[in-house]
Amino acid sequence: MIYQRWLPLATLLLILGALYWGEITSQRWKTAQWITVSSGFFYLAVVIWLTFYPTGLPFCLGLDKPLFHFMTVSYNLHPLAYVDAEFFANILLTVPLGVYLYLAKSRLNLLSLFLISIIPGLMIESCQLVADLAVNLNRVVDIDDVISNTCGVLVGYLVVKLFDHTPLTHLVKPFALQRNN
Repeated sequence: MIYQRWLPLATLLLILGALYWGEITSQRWKTAQWITVSSGFFYLAVVIWLTFYPTGLPFCLGLDKPLFHFMTVSYNLHPLAYVDAEFFANILLTVPLGVYLYLAKSRLNLLSLFLISIIPGLMIESCQLVADLAVNLNRVVDIDDVISNTCGVLVGYLVVKLFDHTPLTHLVKPFALQRNN
């Protein structure tokens, strides 16, 4: 049944909506912090849409990666062998996540930052694998996506960290979610 293919997307969006409702009702945010939380949840909804849309979105036509197949799942496990425009689009996709990470937790050591940064790419690709096995989303599970998503989170975090250590820090501080900032 074709409607089953929409289940992962609908389920993830419902979970995100419940988390958002719980977050906005459990905290008393200042206006700038409320903007951070609300825009962050909207951003996550867009990422979920882009990564779990059932038919796949062909942003970069002419994909020449030789893919392997496991049952109904197409996958690529050759890291950085086929870097293309999609690789850089995936970096841009997760730069805002790095910004939100900095606003939520500005004091991370390099190892913690790297370990946290790798999680979104691993989660997206793992969930795509499971969803593709369950309902055939026609998505490609790609190690390059994990790498590019990690790079995007790192870039976003480090850019805001650098910006926060300039005379313009007063533009960053109100949006931080930490109480001690």
